Amino acid sequence: MANISQKPKQNTLILDTLAQVPPNSLKGLQKRARSKWYTTAIVSRLKYLEETTLRKYYSHAWNCNHKLYQDGKKLTSRYCNTRVCHICTRIRTAKLMNGYVDQLMKLDDVEFVTLTIPNCKGKDLDLIVDRILKQIVLIIRNLREKKGIKISGIRKLEITYNVSTDTFHPHLHLLVDKNSGNLIVDQWLKRMPTAKKEGWDYKKKCMVSLQVVQKADKGALSEIFKYTTKIIVSKKGQMNVYIKPLNTILECLYKRRCFQPFGIVKMVSEDVDELDGKVYEDLEDTEGGIVEWIWKDCDWVNEKKTLTGYVPPDIEFNFFE
Repeated sequence: MANISQKPKQNTLILDTLAQVPPNSLKGLQKRARSKWYTTAIVSRLKYLEETTLRKYYSHAWNCNHKLYQDGKKLTSRYCNTRVCHICTRIRTAKLMNGYVDQLMKLDDVEFVTLTIPNCKGKDLDLIVDRILKQIVLIIRNLREKKGIKISGIRKLEITYNVSTDTFHPHLHLLVDKNSGNLIVDQWLKRMPTAKKEGWDYKKKCMVSLQVVQKADKGALSEIFKYTTKIIVSKKGQMNVYIKPLNTILECLYKRRCFQPFGIVKMVSEDVDELDGKVYEDLEDTEGGIVEWIWKDCDWVNEKKTLTGYVPPDIEFNFFE
């Protein structure tokens, strides 16, 4: 991949630094412990919701990386591959970025596009998501077959929740080539008559009027590969988690493909391997024996020893239904 310190070629999407995955280290294990601590707190509430259809899904997430097996300097564990698990989400994000970045850098005249519709109530979310996914397929097909524009890129489904109005905001982010963003927006507004010509400015981090198409840079990839739903609202010293709305979003996304490439961009699997082992050079060698580390509170423990030394921040979780 290109060195970003060099002057980029015109129309080249410079995204390579975002795809670099840090080497395995004790610091990496501490980040995994932080993700485990964070995930356990949330799914412990989700799996006891009476109306959820995802009880087994949440239990699977709760058990993700519950035990680590160390042989020498190698650690092996099982992964849940759920979207609610922060451990698996971090792995999935790195995997997708590494799989797509080279392909996206080969495209010309790439634009970042946001397609939005008005917020909806939870009972309508499934139907509306089905509709917007169908419409983007038809729009891309129309540009390719009727207008002769062989566009390529990737689209991503994202759903957010508005606490004030108790509504959900399903929307699409796209990276598309051939300066085709405005053509897509025009068709979107025709097919979705309730939609307004506004979108997310990933540089300003806010919704803006009359600006739904932006030239793509490395920030565009960061935006499109961020988490599909923000599951908490962070404030100083607090994390507010809205359990029922989060469950509504996760039920809607269950077994749906959030990332979909098109044109010459080839698909990269979103799945995280169920069983995986990695060598951590800065771990103390077990010298021929296998050590079992079991999760407890905020770290993996063997007898009285902790694996990573992770200490969670002084943050209070507030759970709202």
